[in-house]
Amino acid sequence: MKIPLILVALIALVLGAFWLFSPPPDPEMIKPRTDLPWQVQVNADGSVHVFDLDIGRSTLRDAIAKFGEPEGAAVFQHKDDRLDLEAYFGKVHFGPLVARVVTKLEASPEEKRQLAESAKKRESSPTGDWKFPLHTETIAQLLDRRLIAISYVPGTRSLDRKFFLARFGQPAAWLTENEQAQSWFYPGKGLSILIDDKGPEVLEYMRPGDFQLPAQARPWPPEQAPGQSTDQR
Repeated sequence: MKIPLILVALIALVLGAFWLFSPPPDPEMIKPRTDLPWQVQVNADGSVHVFDLDIGRSTLRDAIAKFGEPEGAAVFQHKDDRLDLEAYFGKVHFGPLVARVVTKLEASPEEKRQLAESAKKRESSPTGDWKFPLHTETIAQLLDRRLIAISYVPGTRSLDRKFFLARFGQPAAWLTENEQAQSWFYPGKGLSILIDDKGPEVLEYMRPGDFQLPAQARPWPPEQAPGQSTDQR
């Protein structure tokens, strides 16, 4: 059955009108992304470029410009009494990806202790650490603090090992955390990845100069570790 020429002309006319009068695409929607979690680069000064930020140079103010307003900030007291100053963000969108982001801020041990003492309350956290939430006014005073680490918790659960191997390559070392979780270490990138079969994965970035490989970590590949699972799912 032949299609009448008038019908072909009408279709061409409609398509031409659609192309002519449709708004131009948003440049932000078509330009290549530079803020994906596997786009990691170590700068000449030892800082780490990831998520369009430079760990070791960028500040909390820069992180807010990238991720939006934080849900809050707090000092965390770990079981070994070590203190960390962190600002944490809710759902952050990286194109099709959604994740939670936590930034660790530069501060002396004395500053962190003073901030914890000035907190309005003390809360327990799922990790067993103590959390000292900071006042909104206090957070405003931290805007120019430099980022010393970023943790990225993907919204997609149970990403398998092949996913990480394809994007980050083979790690330098690995460690079994428990029956369901492994940590992979990339000291040259300042990156560690917690891969958990039953919980959320966690990617943590810092400057390679600040990276410390756990003493229990074993060289890659896992086959070199007798008695350990070689499952690379």
